[in-house]
Order: sequence, then C-alpha cells, then structure tokens
Amino acid sequence: MQQKIVKLTEIEERLSELKKAGKRIVHCHGCFDLIHHGHIKHFEAAKKFGDVLVVTVTEDKYVNKGPDRPFFNQHIRAENLSALEVVDFVAVNFASTAIPAIEKICPDFYVKGQDYKVSEQDVTGGILVEKQAVESVGGKLVFTEEVQFSSSNLINQFFDEKGEDAKHFLKQIKKKYNFSHFEKLFEQISKKKVLIVGDIILDEYQFVKPIGKASKSPTITSIRGKSEVYAGGVLAVANHVADFVDEVILVTTYGKNRDREYWDLIQENLHEKVKLITVKTSNHPTVLKSRIVDEVFKHKLFEVIEINDQPLNDQVEQELIKEIEKLDQSVDISLIADFGHGVLTPKLIEKLQDSPSFLAVNAQTNSANLGYNLLTKYKKCDYFSIDKGEAHLALHKKFDDISMIHHELNKMTAAKVSSITLGINGTSVMGANGNQVTAPIFNTDVVDTIGAGDAYLSITSLLAESGASIEEIAFVGNAVGAMAVKIMGNKSYIRRVDLLKYLKTLLA
Repeated sequence: MQQKIVKLTEIEERLSELKKAGKRIVHCHGCFDLIHHGHIKHFEAAKKFGDVLVVTVTEDKYVNKGPDRPFFNQHIRAENLSALEVVDFVAVNFASTAIPAIEKICPDFYVKGQDYKVSEQDVTGGILVEKQAVESVGGKLVFTEEVQFSSSNLINQFFDEKGEDAKHFLKQIKKKYNFSHFEKLFEQISKKKVLIVGDIILDEYQFVKPIGKASKSPTITSIRGKSEVYAGGVLAVANHVADFVDEVILVTTYGKNRDREYWDLIQENLHEKVKLITVKTSNHPTVLKSRIVDEVFKHKLFEVIEINDQPLNDQVEQELIKEIEKLDQSVDISLIADFGHGVLTPKLIEKLQDSPSFLAVNAQTNSANLGYNLLTKYKKCDYFSIDKGEAHLALHKKFDDISMIHHELNKMTAAKVSSITLGINGTSVMGANGNQVTAPIFNTDVVDTIGAGDAYLSITSLLAESGASIEEIAFVGNAVGAMAVKIMGNKSYIRRVDLLKYLKTLLA
C-alpha cells in the first residue's frame, strides 16, 4: 500500500518508464471521502481505458463540501485508495483544482463519472477547464457509466455527528426541496444589483504566545507573533454579497488613521465586483479594532479600538445622501449594515427608507455603542437580521419570550420577513403573518464567531428579496453561518460555489 502512495512531484519519474514501455496512463481525481461500491466500479471501468490507474485526492483544505468535511483526512483517504487492487498509484493534490495533477501525470485518459457529462450541472464549472488541461497534454476526457452512490449521502446517513434537532430539520427540508431548486434560486439572485451602506471596520488580529504572569504585576506577558488586518464591517458584507450578484455599489466614509494609511489594503481586499464610493472624513478615522489573540487556541485576550463616534458633519452627510440619490432608482436591494459607528445618520436612514428598492437592515450592538444602536431606529424595512441580544435590547425586554419579541419587531418595522439569530440555538425566521421556523445550527466546531452574523445577513437578504420561503432562508442562512464560524475574523468571504457545494452535501 505504502509503495503505491507517491508524491505528485515524483509521479512523472515513476510513470516515465511505464510510458516508454507503451503503457497507457489513466487518471481519476476527486475527494473520495468515503470509499464505496460506486467508487470501486468507477475505478474498474476507468482502468479498462488503459493499463496504469493513477488516482489523485484533493487536499483537505480544498475539499469545500462544508465545515465538517472531509470526514477522513487526506492521508487516510490516500491509504484507503491504495488498498484497492485496481489502483496502481495514489497521490495527494495540493491545489484547489486538478490542473496541477493533470500537468504532472499527463494521462492518456482523464476519467470522470457520468454525473459530469453535462457540464452545466457541474457546480464548480471545473470540468471544462479540466478538459482543456487534459487535451493540452495530449490526453482525452472520458466518462464511466457505472452505478452511482454518494459519499455525502452515506456520511449523512451513517456518520453524521449533527444533533438530532439538526438531523430532523434537514430531513424535513429534503422532503420539500432538492439541490436543483437552490441552484435555480441562486441563478435568479445572480442578476441583482445591490446598494450597500454602512461602517467600514478594519479588524486587526495581533497573534501572541502567552508565556506567563509578570513577577510584579497581574500582567500576562506574551511573545508577539504575526499580525493580520482583515476587511470587516461593511467591507465584509460587500464581499459576501458580491460573489452572488451581478453588481455591488458600496457607499461609506473613509478617514485617516493615526499610525497607518489603510486605503490600499481596503482596495486590495474588496471583491472585484464591488464599486466603492467613499466620502472622506477629516476628523473621523476609519474604525480599527485591534484584537490580541492567543495564536494556539485563538482566544481573544484584549481589544483596543480607534474610533471617533461623534456625529458626522453636515457636509459629509449631504455628500452621502447625494451619492445614494444617484443610485436608489437603479438598484434591486438596499442593504444597511449599521454597526453604530456614525455613518447611518437619521437623515441618511430616512433617505434609504424612502427608496423604492427592497430594504434589508442590520443594526448591530457592540462594545462601542451598547444600548444606543437599536433596530427601532428604522421605522420600516422589508427584511431585518439581528441577534437575540439585539432583539431584547431593541424592546428593552430582557426576559420576554423571543417569539413574542420577534413578532413585535416585525410589526414595528412592517418587515415582510425577518431573522433573529440565536447563537448555539440556531435561528428564528418569521414571516409578516407570524408564521415562524426555528432552525438548529449545523456545526459546533467554531474557529471564530466574529463576522458570522454579517455573512448570514448578506446572503439571507438576497434570499428574502427573491421571495424565498422562511424555511429556505433558515436552511441556507444556517449553512452560511456554519461556514462563517470556520473563518478567522473576516479573512475570507462566503463564495457562491462553496455554498452550493455545501448545500448539495447537506441535501445528499
């Protein structure tokens, strides 16, 4: 078995002598998370195209079938494949696509299953690129027609570690919707034009290694490690939205910080579809939240914030309103990401509420605005998404039932649909008529919760505008949340392909 497992960098040498001897090389590539009868029949059929079968497996970090996949790591998956008599060589492909493996192996035949025959049904769109790569090295793309099984379906049935509530919820979703339904829904969303307004937040993560308490004070001494700055706040919302729609226009303010100019970083970390419109503020720095983080356990030890939350001057406010007036007739959705740091003034809110576009709102409570930035600032909206604590604060009702609070906030804002995220208890989605769905979380393996609510808001706002049901919003929203809590801060954003692959996995 171990002799079959080779490094991709060494595969050319191992295959060269076989090629000189006239042997035809066959290549199969995939995740192969749980080896089953369908895989074995696929490999047997593939081997008939040639003499030597090479199977490459996707590296763990590129599997992208959801936060709990792959179920088996790349080393176990490679060993499982090497145990099959029909397989001659196995290698791990350390790349996001099969292209590097194809270029190293130069197969005579690159073999995929029959589910890839119709390229339009390939969520990633990768099969056409793979076809070009194979043909460029003199090979041919071919397909097998064997019995099909699904690793995802088998894992969901027999190895799923989700709670019973989550399993029951997903079972009910599968009865009503299939994957094709969500593909069509996101295709509809892809034609939308979205205006986003809110506060830029730059999230600095200073990683440290705590080494102990100082001898003469209660101070924890730490060794300084790497520092990373992520595009957060409204920048993160824009990035999440941009991968799903046709066009995004982001209107916000930008100010100079004390120790560093961040303009280039902001530009470099924005999705290519985002058109950024900023109004310069002379006395308001761009909000910078610096977090001291344990580099091993990722615990946040301390936070320092650079901010001036005094009201914007009239000139800046008027410039923002003018920019929105140019756009509000041409967009499908206006999305407010209100972090309570000054951009959303009463006059600006009034202008956005008068817009003919679908209005989605989040009013966030954080340490810099506790008790002052409430959903009740907004007299009307079509959709809102806030968390449980923000909902209780909005009505000043600490202990009331969350369903009653949800219903009251819906009435106050005239929302057609809304979400209240419940932390480990999932999410509550409610329609205008009071019908409600409470969906449990899909993933408890958390890296960082910062930014998860922004990701949820971003994608569910698009669903709400499209007329999706409360069940669909809850299902997709919780899938987004499960993906988002695996991301450190706002280091990356939710991508359309990755979300669709995860939904396909959940629905298998």
